Amino acid sequence: MPIYEYQCTNEECLHEFDEIKSITKCDEPEPCPKCGSETKKLVSQTDFVLKGDGWYGKAQRIKGQMKKKNEKILERQKERYHGTQPSIQPNVDGKPVDSWKDAQKLAKEKGKIYESYQPMVDKENKEK
Repeated sequence: MPIYEYQCTNEECLHEFDEIKSITKCDEPEPCPKCGSETKKLVSQTDFVLKGDGWYGKAQRIKGQMKKKNEKILERQKERYHGTQPSIQPNVDGKPVDSWKDAQKLAKEKGKIYESYQPMVDKENKEK
């Protein structure tokens, strides 16, 4: 149950005290334990801190950090390739070959899936 702070409204007393009450009874008037006068509930500072990944402040900070990181990665990629995409070299199991058609033949000989090479073979034929 929460702890609530109260202060006596009597000008001569002004006694402050704490009460442990359920949330449903927090607005019920509490008499001053010293003089019996009416009291008012005080707004007190708590040591309750919201922590963890789900809270707004941390989520925004992480979002900003990821944005900066992605911008740096993109910048490095642009520097590395000078604005061009890296070329894909024909190979089968890491073994380089001269053309995509040769790669397709080698893949077929090794019992690999060779149909996936067809778009590159077609592209290669159009360029010739």
